[in-house]
Amino acid sequence: MKFAVLLAKYFYTKKHLALPGIGVLHLDAAVTVPDFSDKNFREVLKYIQFTQKNIAKADDELIDFIRTQTGKIRPLAESDLESYLADGKLLLNIGKPFTIEGIGSLQKMKSGDLIFTPGEPTIEKLDFHTEDKTPDKSVRHIPGYDESQSRHTVHNNQRRVLLVGTLVVIGLIVILWGGYSLYNKADNQPAQVSSEVNTPITNPDSTTIRQPDSNITEQPAVAATPPGTYKFIFEKTDRKARALRRFAFVHDLSPRIQMETSDSLNFTIFVRLSAMSTDTGRLKDSLNAWYYGTKPVKVMIEP
Repeated sequence: MKFAVLLAKYFYTKKHLALPGIGVLHLDAAVTVPDFSDKNFREVLKYIQFTQKNIAKADDELIDFIRTQTGKIRPLAESDLESYLADGKLLLNIGKPFTIEGIGSLQKMKSGDLIFTPGEPTIEKLDFHTEDKTPDKSVRHIPGYDESQSRHTVHNNQRRVLLVGTLVVIGLIVILWGGYSLYNKADNQPAQVSSEVNTPITNPDSTTIRQPDSNITEQPAVAATPPGTYKFIFEKTDRKARALRRFAFVHDLSPRIQMETSDSLNFTIFVRLSAMSTDTGRLKDSLNAWYYGTKPVKVMIEP
């Protein structure tokens, strides 16, 4: 179910929908909302009213509704709503209509005021009155408004870019992991012991020189320093929504990536890797290229 349709389902059930940063949609409590397939449903649309308000926070009831309908945890439900509204406000700011399927569309005027135009509900799963009712396929419901063609084009382009980016990231992970594995394999090979060892000899003038010691042909190899575990920090942020979105994306690509917070206000996305101290710089550059692309190095290292 599309997120906009989910909002329409909530609106026609509660007759009230507060959108943070945009305003409030409301329907008179005396209005009876029929089934969406009812021919009289269009009559309900003219009773929808919009009030432009500076809403700071979404209603808890709306977040709980999204959570129960999608099966997601509360922070992800909040993040989905924030992302949807951010896209809508972006469309409004560039002069495009922000369409909420099943309810109507908003348009921003030059004065900054938002104008609401009711729209006919789409057929896509607005069956909130009778869950088991099968709609008549012979009846075609045509929406009273169409979304901007440019919005569809941008959306499709974003999908293609995301797919290509995901494939590139997966390829980088495979290459980095293969190189790292080969490096660890090479480090585990036994060190070659020189057949000739130089020992310091002090002459009478207290000048230190080195010369071959003919009595010592071989000494046992000194054990190599074992690799340590380093914490490579991709990002620290106090923006909860961004932290959740970024973590969900990179964690799907590599489950080894973790996120932590000590106060629910500041979030850290990181990964722990075993490495030699001399190779932490190389790994940091590779991880930065994977996470940030061509941007300057932002990845940090903690023991």
